[in-house]
Amino acid sequence: MSKYKHGIATSRTKTQMVKPTMCTNMIQVVVGTAPVNTLADPASAVNKPILLTDGDLVADQIGTTTEMERYTIEHAVYASFEKHHVAPIVVINVLDPANANHVEAVAAKEYTISNKMVKIEDTGILRDKVVVTNNSTECKDDVDYVTSFDSNGYLVIGIIDDGALASAQKINVTYAKLKPEGVTAEDIIGGVDVDGKRTGLELLDEIYPDTGIIPKIALAPRYSAEKTVAVALKAKVEKIYGMYNAIAFVDMDSSSSGADVYTKVKKTKEDNVPVSRRIIPFWPCVKAEGYVLSFSAFAAALLQKITVENADIPSESIDNRELLIDGICLENGSKVNMTQDEVNDYLNAYGVVGALKLPEWKAWGNNTSAYPDSEDPIDRWIKCVTMLDYLENKFKSDYLSKISRNASYKLIESIVSEFNMSLNSLVPDYMAGGEIVFDRKLNPITNIMAGHLKFQTRYADYVPAEYVENEFSYDVNILENSLEGGEA
Repeated sequence: MSKYKHGIATSRTKTQMVKPTMCTNMIQVVVGTAPVNTLADPASAVNKPILLTDGDLVADQIGTTTEMERYTIEHAVYASFEKHHVAPIVVINVLDPANANHVEAVAAKEYTISNKMVKIEDTGILRDKVVVTNNSTECKDDVDYVTSFDSNGYLVIGIIDDGALASAQKINVTYAKLKPEGVTAEDIIGGVDVDGKRTGLELLDEIYPDTGIIPKIALAPRYSAEKTVAVALKAKVEKIYGMYNAIAFVDMDSSSSGADVYTKVKKTKEDNVPVSRRIIPFWPCVKAEGYVLSFSAFAAALLQKITVENADIPSESIDNRELLIDGICLENGSKVNMTQDEVNDYLNAYGVVGALKLPEWKAWGNNTSAYPDSEDPIDRWIKCVTMLDYLENKFKSDYLSKISRNASYKLIESIVSEFNMSLNSLVPDYMAGGEIVFDRKLNPITNIMAGHLKFQTRYADYVPAEYVENEFSYDVNILENSLEGGEA
């Protein structure tokens, strides 16, 4: 390009994403797979909680790819940053280039050099596994060629002018690439080794001490359709970091081995989904811009968005709220058509959330997987579970600093007074009412001498108006009265 400016020209900048609305309370934690091969150091993004706050920076944190369906963390990134425009989310990638089961070798292939470069239109390529040869002679990276990734995640091999390939017309390339299908339920569940190193879901315990963020929604898109993962999610969200409560959104199997028709949802739930107030199951998959994606990822983004719009208080239901999807489908992409009665009778009646077009696509359902086994509001209704979690987690966070301080009247009074103020601030917009008390009858001197104080909180939050009925009747008198003045 000429250095002397004379004429007319144009230039382009990358389209900026809509900046997400930041949430401080209902934070998602997503465990799954990400295209980390495009990072300078892929190993740095394996089995480590990564906080994502800006969609424009995601590619630099967890990689980029055109094959979004294959990488399950991408489902949540897409739903949160590109559709519902909400953040932050914490992601834990378990796809490990150092794990032989997570990579596959690709045989050598000849490529023609054009404009001093070769583009390999494949995804997941690991740069340190690329071997370039010319006439059976292996060439050297950063000496004869350089590698990079384009915005699609494709590998670009650039020929260095003074290297061994300067006059070459063709090259042979062999490489290894990520194999996300090699990730198993065991990888997602993870564990703690003899050195105390955590992997998979066990890393939820490291999020609060590392970031100060309390996880509130845990999900493992697609993998949660496996019973072992759903069970592990249930166990993990019951007391994260030994203190805090969360919920888990799980996908239900919509393949031929599960519920490939809505009449099979009940049995699939009974076979694979734990009965728990902390588990919310979703069926089937969703479609967005041609992609077949995880329902749980979109539902989690929706709940986070609703919470942000509600002053960061999780007192609203996702039921009858717009899901930014194009439709619902089975795992194989086959379209699913359901009426309201069918979603009610075959999903909601068994504690499963579905979706309906009314006329936009809406989440449809209020029940946790504890229903119909339990009809207790704090077990059954999703929003009652999240609201109680909010109150319990707030009490723990606000008064953790009081632990091991003097068990004096002043300390007791301050907790009662302050928490009652917090409860009162939620009435009537978010709760019907609430009160904390310190009952001396429940705190005998022996307990106090042992360092134990017991408070009691009574509260009531609103249940969702799930069914509204208006009975109409034909009144003949109204007809007669209307005709009284009609005679000649």
